Amino acid sequence: MTTDPLDALRLPIVPVEPRPEFADALLRRIESAGGEPAGGEPAGGEPAGGEPAGGEPVTVRYFVDDLAAAVGFYCGLLGFSEEVRSAPAFAMLYRGDLRLLLSVPGLPGAGRALPDGSLPAPGGWNRIALQVTDLAATVAELRDAGTRFRGEIAAGVGVRQILLQDPSGNLVELFEPGAGYREREQRPPSG
Repeated sequence: MTTDPLDALRLPIVPVEPRPEFADALLRRIESAGGEPAGGEPAGGEPAGGEPAGGEPVTVRYFVDDLAAAVGFYCGLLGFSEEVRSAPAFAMLYRGDLRLLLSVPGLPGAGRALPDGSLPAPGGWNRIALQVTDLAATVAELRDAGTRFRGEIAAGVGVRQILLQDPSGNLVELFEPGAGYREREQRPPSG
């Protein structure tokens, strides 16, 4: 039997681990976007987990060395929920209206090499910032779990904050609002 010369051009098949929670979340998103649920009744109510009213979720991508360790860190310690995992290259996590994409450098998708051969890498100073209600207690709990911090709790503008490192060295800023902290008022979508 001869081999197909186009086999060299085909992308590898990366299996996705199916999870009932993913199907449930997808159905909630379809319903909240104006689709109809299986019962035929119009959708409505709260936006699906991960999507703010009137828009798409905010998305951040981090490159990680070990996908399983990163998923365990974000889900087990920082309250994210796993939406999709396509091991060993990719995972999609949610926390409120934040979608966190985790990619492994050198693998298909966002981790692939650029035309000049360079690979994406974890680390750097860009970061997501997560609000907590009691920073000192959160830091103590995370230290007990063996996490790494860069420095100690410091006063910022209207907040107290600290930098936490994920297993690959990506930064997560934890902050607790102070007396002068204010959130932006929610505005209805324009249109």
